[in-house]
Amino acid sequence: MHETRNTPHASRITSYIWPLLLLLAAALRLVGLGAAPLSSAEAVQALAAYQTAHGGGIPPQAQTISPLLFHANVLLFALFRGGDGLARLVPALCGIGLTLTPLLLRRYLGPWGTLGSGLMLALSPTLLALSRTVDGAVPAALGVMLLVGAVARYLDSWRSAWIPLGGVGLALALTAGPAAWGLLLGLALAFVAGLWVWREQVPWVWPMVRPGLGRALVAFALGLFAFGAGLGLHPAGLAATGEQFLRWLSPGSGDKGNLVLQALSEPLILLTGVAGAALALSRRHGMGLLWLFWAGVGIAEAALAPGAASPVLWLVPLAGLGGLAVEELARALKRSARGAYRWVYGALSLVLWTHSGLVLARYSRYAQPADLFLLGISLALQVLLILLFGIALSVPEGDETPEEATRRALLFVLYRAALVVGVVLLVVTFAAGWRVARVCPGEPTCAPGVVPDPVASDLRLLVAETERLLTQTPARNATGDRLWLVDPDPAVAWALREFSPTSGPEAEASGLKPALIVAPAGASIPESYYGTTFTLRRAWTPPRSGYEWARWWLYRAPVSPLPPAETVVLWVREDLRGQ
Repeated sequence: MHETRNTPHASRITSYIWPLLLLLAAALRLVGLGAAPLSSAEAVQALAAYQTAHGGGIPPQAQTISPLLFHANVLLFALFRGGDGLARLVPALCGIGLTLTPLLLRRYLGPWGTLGSGLMLALSPTLLALSRTVDGAVPAALGVMLLVGAVARYLDSWRSAWIPLGGVGLALALTAGPAAWGLLLGLALAFVAGLWVWREQVPWVWPMVRPGLGRALVAFALGLFAFGAGLGLHPAGLAATGEQFLRWLSPGSGDKGNLVLQALSEPLILLTGVAGAALALSRRHGMGLLWLFWAGVGIAEAALAPGAASPVLWLVPLAGLGGLAVEELARALKRSARGAYRWVYGALSLVLWTHSGLVLARYSRYAQPADLFLLGISLALQVLLILLFGIALSVPEGDETPEEATRRALLFVLYRAALVVGVVLLVVTFAAGWRVARVCPGEPTCAPGVVPDPVASDLRLLVAETERLLTQTPARNATGDRLWLVDPDPAVAWALREFSPTSGPEAEASGLKPALIVAPAGASIPESYYGTTFTLRRAWTPPRSGYEWARWWLYRAPVSPLPPAETVVLWVREDLRGQ
């Protein structure tokens, strides 16, 4: 595998930036973690852990959900009061850890490439949304990256200290969720291809690798014991670990348009990933070719099974390829320094890009065709700016021929243009990630295809109103039933878990009439109740026109208010109206 030489100056500068990046990744993932109610898929996992932690036994759904998240949340709910943010804590912490994993591959990425890859993983709106969701995709990606990094470090140094990290990483991935199998598929195929390409080196490498496999298996077994079996307290979790493979094979129900929306949310990773792929192919970079093959398999999985494939299958390897492009750009800029020219060009180009952004924002609100014309003029001026600076700098120096001078000047301007575009895309990515984390959590426009069927914030109003009414009701009935749930959505059951509700069929068998009933709209309710409707989910369809796409891309906002797609009704007994 090709190495990238680290310069002391660059290493020293990036070492100061990494702590800031870590704080940024932690802030984006941990602040306001419970801002949005848990979706139905999240609530299924959280309810199973909550019931187990509070003496309700292990429910049947624990056999299919992520063993890692189940055991971690059981521990958290037993120690602390269960909440939306606490249920999402483990994926958020794994998201922070995923941001740091490029440090394991610093030898291949270089100092600036490592920092760039970590920055893309930290700011990616899709990975940020997954990190703030009760989902095993990000923990699985963390485990696989630990495996890749440990193997690379071991093959570089032959130090056995890296072996346990790889085994634990593999156990973490397999117990996290079905996304691990999609990630490992790309690695397995790349491994088989590598064995075929370097088959002549296998006979002398194998004796050096074989002793480490025993330690790796021991670490893997201990990881399964801790993550999959809950330190031996839940042996059935090992069977649930095997179920993740079947879940990965099961067909998904996602919308094929989600892949397009996810790709549009990641312009920085996509463009730098394509540039890194071109570098890997042209230079036959071993690690780059591994990521390229890995990303290709992930994209194929996402295209063939859009409902089942997680975005981490292609985002993580593309971020690695993007790191190669960032390192090459940093080295090229250092070689082509031209004094004041770089600052003048950068300032003019940024002014044009700012103008383009303002024009696009106005178009997203008013849909005026003239704004598209102005946007085209701004982009044409960017090309003209590159040509003008290229001509101005193409004067031969020393023994240069005119052709060499022209090539040098154009490369200088193109590298500067790439730097400016990278800065613009970095700002756009940060803004999109900020909206996903802080502005629109719980809305279907926020992270389509990432968080399935998000729950509207109106569910919090239902909880507040239920609590207010229950505090005003008289003494409980003889059986203690004051709140019934009829055919409850998992998100509703989770939100009202602390009120000790009784399920509808069991309550109806008792023959009593509770004070409050929460049921889906249209459900059969006994007489003498009046109700209030709350929105559970909102309807949204992907944009169709140009200005709708622009509005979604800039603000994650629809053109008009979203109508309710699913509602629940809070029914109050008639005799409690006055109270």
